[in-house]
Amino acid sequence: MQRLITTVIISCACTVLSGQPLLVHPGNHFLIDKNQRPFFWQGDTGWELFHRLDREEVEHYFKIRKEQGYNVIQAVVLYEIEAFETPNAYGDFPLEGKKIEEIKITPGNNPKNPEEYDYWDHVRFILQTARQYNLLVGLLPCWGEYVTPRFRYRTISSTVQGYNYGHFIGKWLKDYNDHIIWILGGDRLPDEQPGGVDIWRAMAEGITDAVNNEYNFNEEAGYASTFMTYHCYPSSWLWFADDAWIDMHTWGSYHGERNFERAFYQGWDEWNRKNHKPFVNSEPAYENIPVNYDYKNISMGRFDAFDVRQIAYWSVFAGAAGHTYGAHEVFQMYKEENPFLPMTSSCSVEWDQALLFEGAGQMIHLKNLIMEFDFFSRHPHQSLLAKNIHDPPGRLVACSGKNYSLVYIPTGKNIELNANELSGEKPVYEWYNPRTGCRQEAAFNVAEGLVYLDPPGEEKRGNDWVLIIEYR
Repeated sequence: MQRLITTVIISCACTVLSGQPLLVHPGNHFLIDKNQRPFFWQGDTGWELFHRLDREEVEHYFKIRKEQGYNVIQAVVLYEIEAFETPNAYGDFPLEGKKIEEIKITPGNNPKNPEEYDYWDHVRFILQTARQYNLLVGLLPCWGEYVTPRFRYRTISSTVQGYNYGHFIGKWLKDYNDHIIWILGGDRLPDEQPGGVDIWRAMAEGITDAVNNEYNFNEEAGYASTFMTYHCYPSSWLWFADDAWIDMHTWGSYHGERNFERAFYQGWDEWNRKNHKPFVNSEPAYENIPVNYDYKNISMGRFDAFDVRQIAYWSVFAGAAGHTYGAHEVFQMYKEENPFLPMTSSCSVEWDQALLFEGAGQMIHLKNLIMEFDFFSRHPHQSLLAKNIHDPPGRLVACSGKNYSLVYIPTGKNIELNANELSGEKPVYEWYNPRTGCRQEAAFNVAEGLVYLDPPGEEKRGNDWVLIIEYR
């Protein structure tokens, strides 16, 4: 029996107008939730969530990540690879054929009836489940390949197409807008193809107009109702610094090399921009992914738990509003019996086992550390460091805020601080273990305006510590 398929571009009748899930703090560096509380972005990369997982698997994924302290899940609705060849977990495709104008919708949404339950019903189910777990979804309407392709033909080639697709997905999901961070792009630079920047702007307008119960492609929209950013390797600031639709910026340090100090330097640059916004390293090196994308030979090894901690602390202490973690097997939702992606030959375990990788469970210690202190006063503070020899694995990064300072020491080496950069007469020093979240007293010496400290253990890769200084 063939299902009755209705091809639509604007198809759902929704009545709930829900507001932004996040807001930008008045200082423009940090995020707050809709109840005005500090929000530290602790993201996970689940790109293939909509495409690969069934309902039971979605529940398991959200349950584990919620228990581990994550609050943002990044996932893409129209996936990048084999987009028109491989269906979702229920055998459904999002489009009829290969045309963005032909959205594949069936009457009804009963998950027990495969004639009714289609790709877009499953997308709604996932958003509903995320809401139940109080998880925000960093939702990419489509991967960048659809607008500025490198490997296949251009699916969205005009601003009208961009607006209409944005309007469709904005209307289809507007009931869940209060749990959606709209992330446009996906790896690709917005100007890799002619007109790409304008297409993304049109998509942002279409999404927002739909959320606002409007349909008027006129390069204007009431963007106060949506929360948006853009994902690729450089900062989205380069193209969209003055755009009304973008609320924060993201960039990535990606998977090319170990000890990639871009995780710090890009954050430092971002913090010091004149027209700054909150920013996040939204694609760092994934735990267990082969270094430099060497999926076949794995000649340089794999990124491990230390690598992901190092990148996270570098980025956040440089001023990021949070951080996104990723795992090689989780981003692609790897299943041995149905591997799907070309790089799966390098996978070690299935996705549900990879949820429990060491680094995945350690990200909460960074979140807990930041949330312990005055949230909105945090700022980079490299001048606190009296000596920071260029040493890529062991680069020291410092930040300070009201009544505290923090220093990340990746390799357990001795550190020297400028005493005149400390606040308060009697600072209290403690070591914080990023692997466990535990504290211990820190011994120190003071001489000639310098404070000397020696972290626990020997100086080596992976013996990372945070020095906590509290001014009481």
